[in-house]
Amino acid sequence: MIAKAEAKLEWRSLAYDIHTEFAYTALMFVRLLRRFEFLLLLALILISRAAYALEERYNTGWRLNLDNDILAESDRDYTGGIALTLSGRRAQDYLISLEGVRNWLDDLLRVSRLYDDQSYFQLHSLQYGAMLFTPEDITDPAPIFDDRPYGSLFYLSNTELTVLPASDQAWMSTLTFGFLGLRAAEDIQRLIHALTDSDVANGWDNQISAGGEPTLMYTLSNQRNHIDSASAARRHQFKTVYEANAGFSTDVNASLSWRWGRIDTPWWSFNPQHAEYIQLGAPVSARESSGRRELYLWAGAGIKYRFYSALFQGQFRESIVTISNDQLEKLLGQIWLGATWEFADNIRGSLFYRASSKEFNGPNAHYPVWAGLIISRAY
Repeated sequence: MIAKAEAKLEWRSLAYDIHTEFAYTALMFVRLLRRFEFLLLLALILISRAAYALEERYNTGWRLNLDNDILAESDRDYTGGIALTLSGRRAQDYLISLEGVRNWLDDLLRVSRLYDDQSYFQLHSLQYGAMLFTPEDITDPAPIFDDRPYGSLFYLSNTELTVLPASDQAWMSTLTFGFLGLRAAEDIQRLIHALTDSDVANGWDNQISAGGEPTLMYTLSNQRNHIDSASAARRHQFKTVYEANAGFSTDVNASLSWRWGRIDTPWWSFNPQHAEYIQLGAPVSARESSGRRELYLWAGAGIKYRFYSALFQGQFRESIVTISNDQLEKLLGQIWLGATWEFADNIRGSLFYRASSKEFNGPNAHYPVWAGLIISRAY
């Protein structure tokens, strides 16, 4: 009995010692936290400021695209386009914006699961644009059934660019909404042709969805940077892009994109491949440093498998002239070549030339070619 009593006393003494030691350690830890609480608070402030610094600015710039086939000495197929891109957080905040719907579609398709296991940042843009299409003979007011139909698209699009720096890749999501077949297309082309002393187009009554019809397209693409080498005065970049479209143009495509010269903007900011005839509105980015102004050449090539095109086949509204699915060329190739010059701080001008393989089968099918001018301002 005495031995058992002594054993109990020893256990109680040991438990008391452990409790006392634990209490002393906890007290010392609390004192240590109090001693360094100012440093911890400062670290939290710095972290929050760093996160705020990565927040997208309200206005990061604008871009104006002007395309016309007369610059390529032709007047048919994709005959011209104009687009204005506004970049920055404002693309999400404007009253007339598709950002809410685009973001809902991304959530529905779980796009964020493609990159949410990595560190990333996002940029946004909003674009207003118009595109016009004509057959070769624009003087004849009668329907022309053996050439591409007249067509037009006036549209609004929102784009989100998600950049993953650690893996040298980026995802781009774009939603485009617009109207086919508006009468304004004829008025615009008449004005342009009056200024250039060209023939008047008389067949706009035969355009796809004449009278107007709403349409849309959703685009998702992934791009990967493979080369970004620099010497003392020159930089060389090369990337690949894979893209899918669903809507008024339904297709999958892949492309190679290259640029070389005095480059001081990130690889993901250069997106000539992001186009449906005219270049769609990728966000605008400023130079990475305060060094010499940019001057570079760029080129690329792409291949597309097209399942459907409303600008050839029409949509729900009856169209007088359409191209049947059997006539539509499914496999398409495209090339582009251009040059960019930064003629003032973060103000750039680009000239380019694009060409495509034949888009339909028929006696009047041609290789569409066009040229364009791009003016941009980054902040």
